[in-house]
Amino acid sequence: MPKQRGLWPFVFYIIVLLASVAALWGTLRLGGGLAESSTPQLAATSGARAFDDFTASVQHHLQSTIGLLLIQILVILMAARMMGWIFRKLRQPAVIGEIVAGILLGPSLFGRLAPEAFTTIFPSESLPNVQLLSNFGLILFMFVVGMELRLSDIRRQLKGSLIISHSGIFLPFVLSLPLSYTIYTEYAASYTGFVPFALFIGIAMSITAFPVLARIIQENNLLRTHLGKLSLSTAAAGDITAWLMLAAIIAISGSGSLLSTGYNLLFLIVYLLLMFGLIRPLFRAAGKVYNNTEVISHGMVGVIFILLLLSSIITELLSMHALFGAFMLGLVMPEDLSFRKIITDKVEDVALLLFLPLFFVSSGLQTELGLIDSPEMWILLGLFTLVAVVGKVGGTYIAARACGESPKNSIYLGAFMNTRGLMELVVLGIGYEMRILPPAIYAVLVLMTVITTVMTMPMVHFINWVNKILERRHDRIEQLDKASGLKVLLSFGRPSSGVTLLRLTDQLLRRGEVHPHVTALHITTDQDINSIDADKYFADSFGPILAEAEQLAQPIETSYQISDKVESTILTKLVQERYNLLIVGAGVRFSSEADDQEAVSMREEMRRRVGAFSVHTTEALLSIHGMLRDKMQFFIDRAPCSVGILVSRCFETPREIVLYLARQEDLRMLPYARTMAQNNGTQLQLVVSEQLQHEGLTLHEGERIVSQQLQTLPEGCELAIISGELWQDTFERNKALLASLPSTLILNIK
Repeated sequence: MPKQRGLWPFVFYIIVLLASVAALWGTLRLGGGLAESSTPQLAATSGARAFDDFTASVQHHLQSTIGLLLIQILVILMAARMMGWIFRKLRQPAVIGEIVAGILLGPSLFGRLAPEAFTTIFPSESLPNVQLLSNFGLILFMFVVGMELRLSDIRRQLKGSLIISHSGIFLPFVLSLPLSYTIYTEYAASYTGFVPFALFIGIAMSITAFPVLARIIQENNLLRTHLGKLSLSTAAAGDITAWLMLAAIIAISGSGSLLSTGYNLLFLIVYLLLMFGLIRPLFRAAGKVYNNTEVISHGMVGVIFILLLLSSIITELLSMHALFGAFMLGLVMPEDLSFRKIITDKVEDVALLLFLPLFFVSSGLQTELGLIDSPEMWILLGLFTLVAVVGKVGGTYIAARACGESPKNSIYLGAFMNTRGLMELVVLGIGYEMRILPPAIYAVLVLMTVITTVMTMPMVHFINWVNKILERRHDRIEQLDKASGLKVLLSFGRPSSGVTLLRLTDQLLRRGEVHPHVTALHITTDQDINSIDADKYFADSFGPILAEAEQLAQPIETSYQISDKVESTILTKLVQERYNLLIVGAGVRFSSEADDQEAVSMREEMRRRVGAFSVHTTEALLSIHGMLRDKMQFFIDRAPCSVGILVSRCFETPREIVLYLARQEDLRMLPYARTMAQNNGTQLQLVVSEQLQHEGLTLHEGERIVSQQLQTLPEGCELAIISGELWQDTFERNKALLASLPSTLILNIK
């Protein structure tokens, strides 16, 4: 295309602009003479009158359906995020804080403290809109929950999972029946029949919140352990069973006769046969097709959403609630991690961050804690909580012991299965919507849900404390046995970095056919990920390093953790498992990647413009401050073992290795450098300080001194090995050295 020159484009723009203004002026002049219609005309008014008109317009839009709904969503999201943050600081799942936020925004607190503001923001006529959006969000959420439950995981431990989960369901269910019978006449007789009431109370006491439990398992780093896998498969089997029971209970409660209930259950069986006999095989084939792709077409996503709505409609028509249909479609999704991760990424954030808080507040608006206003009601709350905890924990513990699990794992399982959380609120919401649960009983059960879910983490911490006391001596002996060989913790972020660090570890520590004991650690910093994401991140992160370990014949253990405090997590692992050496990368600051270098340079530019405090604050808000922070000095100062930090410049197999020796203590690095030179079949070159040169230094065959200037880089150097102290004193402060730096291993030997 020829390059435009001169003023012609600017002149053309001015002509078009003037013509448009002239056309607008002429049209307004001609229209001014027409007869006035009912349409309001623009007129000149005084400043005060104009401002009154402006405020009236703002008030009108605030009171409109969309304006009020947007304000409600804004208030709900802000309260949910704040309470979620507070509860996370209290080492509780964020979802509990969001549930509490919903209760606090309801009549129990907000309605009492500021009744006028409450009725302004949540007028009764606007609540159906919030409930409608929350119900749609629940459909999306239950679809995601179904995808998180993978039948293959249950199948691997089918016998134990079914026995333990069903015992944890049936025992609290049975224990709740006498309690339901006792309170029915006084509290529920005017609302519904005894059978639906007792069945709903029973299922409410029996359910476990799989999504909340999965995040608790992740936060306790149990995801890849026997206990973690058994807990998740047990909760998954329990959730499937509980939802099938709930579907049957809803069918019984919503039907007018026994024969009608039979028809509902018959068509439920037909529906399930279609889902597992037709839809699931089709999706399995689709999952194989999309297994190696990074995206899923809009057409495929559209088909999934159509089937989601269709499945929800069918179960709603069968008197089994739309949520059951959404749950079942998620359950039959392809089990390929790539497929499920792409779909959950498209759905989960919207469902969790936008719609679910609406559901919490919708539940909170229906929960009037003021109804628990007598000693009898508080006693009733205590009885419900006691039956729920004893039935769930006790039933799970007894069944786990019968299946051969240790007392330790059995009590852990009982504590984990006691988590009710969001799934309990969904069940209670259905019962309240169907007018089976009276408001007072609904409030009691909501509070019981919060109490039993909040109990989970303190119970786990208490069990941990007891086990540490009982097993302290055994652990000490076991650690001493493990310490007989060289133990290396290799911590990496990017998969390519893990391969590089493992290659370095092999060259640095392998002696002939004798390999060190290497544990590869990867930490995901987002604690809100689901089990599908965690499995996908594990496969993506450890796949390359496991392949490299096989090629190097290097035995390796994997450790995957989820934590937003990377440095302290690594430090805790070093202390607890007594490693001899920590190998890490230097991080973003000294990365050779173009994007990393650009991020660091932009950070320095912002620091010069606005100051360090403002930069750190902005980075904290964007959740990138921890990535840009220099972790090198932290590990050198606090690690209880030796530390190796690699500044990689496309590190492969160095042909020229240079060791810097500045002090007497640096001689401790010499065996490592010699081993590396021997493994690479290369000559070791030494840059020695004058002090060490005068003291005399014994050289092995093939070693030579190339310089006595510690500020120099010998030509052809592909790997420099230096001490942490020399790095801080010389290299880190010398921009010229940093610019020309080859791959560098910073060793701090203890």
